Amino acid sequence: MLLGPNNAGKSNIVRALDLLLGELWPGSRNPEDHDYWGRDPNGSIEIAIEIEGHPTLNSLRWRGTNGEITFNGTDKSGHEKKYISNKERHQLFAMVIEADRRLGYHLSYQSKWTLLSKVMRRFHEAMLDNEEIVARLENSFRETVETFKQIPDFRDFTEALGAYFDALSMGMGYSLEVDFSAYDPANYFHSLRLIPMEGEEPRTLDELGTGQEQLLALALAHAYAKAFYGGLILIVEEPEAHLHPLAQRWLAQHMRQLAEDGLQIILTTHSPAFLSIEGLDGLVLVSKDADGASHTLQLDAASLTVRAVSLGAPPSKVNQATIIPFYAAAATEEILSGLFANAIVLVEGPTEALSLPVYFGKVNLDILREGIAIIPVHGKGNLAKWYRFFSAYGVPTYVIFDNDAKNDQDVIKRTEVLEAMGVDESEIGALISTEDWIVEDRFAIFGKDFETTFRALLPQYYALEEEAKQGGLQGAKPLIARYVATRIELGEEEQEALEKLKDLARRLLNLQPAVWDGAELEATLEGNPDLDDLPF
Repeated sequence: MLLGPNNAGKSNIVRALDLLLGELWPGSRNPEDHDYWGRDPNGSIEIAIEIEGHPTLNSLRWRGTNGEITFNGTDKSGHEKKYISNKERHQLFAMVIEADRRLGYHLSYQSKWTLLSKVMRRFHEAMLDNEEIVARLENSFRETVETFKQIPDFRDFTEALGAYFDALSMGMGYSLEVDFSAYDPANYFHSLRLIPMEGEEPRTLDELGTGQEQLLALALAHAYAKAFYGGLILIVEEPEAHLHPLAQRWLAQHMRQLAEDGLQIILTTHSPAFLSIEGLDGLVLVSKDADGASHTLQLDAASLTVRAVSLGAPPSKVNQATIIPFYAAAATEEILSGLFANAIVLVEGPTEALSLPVYFGKVNLDILREGIAIIPVHGKGNLAKWYRFFSAYGVPTYVIFDNDAKNDQDVIKRTEVLEAMGVDESEIGALISTEDWIVEDRFAIFGKDFETTFRALLPQYYALEEEAKQGGLQGAKPLIARYVATRIELGEEEQEALEKLKDLARRLLNLQPAVWDGAELEATLEGNPDLDDLPF
């Protein structure tokens, strides 16, 4: 699963896999100028994959240097293998269904490479060994054409077309028979089409919705893989395209089942519906640095455990065996959507998640344009957990909470999140007892609670709350907070609140990702005997 922000480099990875494993011969693929780093055609491009379970190959490699292409690999002994046969490549054939949706192409006979063409060619080859069936089909097809000729218009048109062609081709030294046929003698099965049905009524492919057409192509790919390869690598860019949210979830669930059934699937996605903590080791986060270079990060239970413990997670509770269930139990699509963001703000609940974007807009911070996600984690007790998770993936993460002690009377939850962010122990006591609005580089605290803080700084706040309640939002605290945020005006009387919001917005824009140091992680292992068995 390749995921991450737009323009991070996911499609480039798909193109690289298609080049090595797709339908066209890699040695004939010449890179364009824009494929080279910095558009320097004198540069070099190298694509390599390691292979498990192939009968003859350990790896494949393609290199383009100064316009010269080399394509080779290594055999099972690790020795260089200069010639790779198509048969060897087809044993790990990958079919790419691109984001531009070439599904109509794959469901046609436009070329011999379409999926439908390849399926029918298999059937045609199998049938040719049975002469009796071939003869019966030919007779049946002839009878079909003769039946068509009983329609006068069709018969007259066919005869006129043949006569005109004979007249035009006189003196050319050869002739062609012009006729209509119910079959293609080069492939009898080309007469077959995929016909969708609605109830008992046949429909055309054009009548299908784009989402239905996509599902049909995926089903065809799976059937083809099972029937003729015993497996296939199916690469789908943005499978969520053209599907409504419930259909996305259904497709994600079904594709997991296909993968369990032996089909290798690689997805690029912008939809959290396709993410699963249970499949953590299959998640590859793709990001781009300030220089424009793409990077990938793939964690497993062991590496996530080490990173979480280095941020304060107790190794006696969070270990390689428990960390996946620990996160899976609390994961939601809304939380996992943070993996697609440029930066995230973790908040306790929906009150802050609904109202803060409105307040940021009043100080000219468009969080959608900046790719900042405000994510409610359902309570103080989950802030440290998800701060560690997103920091483990290097996603710039900011935390906002309040000092309402109702669900944290022993202050353990607030202490834990501040410790995870590296706040000095000597400072924590003052922070968790303050009733002021505190704004720091990586966290903010709304004093006693969110509403009390804003009522104190915004004179209009209380009256707008009452207006919202009278308008039917009685008891809906998050919706009341958003109602107030959308209607409140920030002027000179609200100068302190304005400055706080501007300060908070500035710190969000300057937020930096967690940078992991190998020596630091090794120190985490050495200092925790509970982690001795981790293969990291």
